Amino acid sequence: MSRALDKAGTWIGWAFFADLASGLALTIGYMFSRPVTMQYPDREKWLPYSRYRGHHFLKRDEAGEIKCVACELCARICPCDCIEVVPYEDENGQRHPAKFEIDTARCLFCGLCEDACPADAIALGQQYEFSSFSSRDLVIGRDDLLAKPGKAMTGGGVVAARLNTAEALQVEASALRGYDWWRNIRRR
Repeated sequence: MSRALDKAGTWIGWAFFADLASGLALTIGYMFSRPVTMQYPDREKWLPYSRYRGHHFLKRDEAGEIKCVACELCARICPCDCIEVVPYEDENGQRHPAKFEIDTARCLFCGLCEDACPADAIALGQQYEFSSFSSRDLVIGRDDLLAKPGKAMTGGGVVAARLNTAEALQVEASALRGYDWWRNIRRR
């Protein structure tokens, strides 16, 4: 019986050694290959796919009014309690949010608020470049959410970009170039 265990142990050892050798060969191959570096934000910028969950934005209807009916379902379903909605009724008896704030410093960007909204008023967009030194600056109000860009119709590519530091730090991007840097990564 010890010989059977001996043979099984030898076979497992050789299988492990073969996996280890192929992993090391891949690592050594990457050490001597040309690196793939994205020149962000100086020369190029990534455009997210339409399914990407970035910064929140509020939608408007055909008349230009906010779609939100201030039902507060998004605030109730939010797992991190980062949405605050205060409703009011206008002279026509329609509900609108008097205050709609999202604390993006606490947000998980899970998309539950987008799924719970019966009026399809809130969505997660394509903007991923937002940061601040103060957490108070990351609390976004209703008017700012209405001004945010919407979903990306196309995406997944890289565009030519230029970092503008004259006024403030911002990235100016031009049209899609069609360059896909994932294809430059060497695989087996």
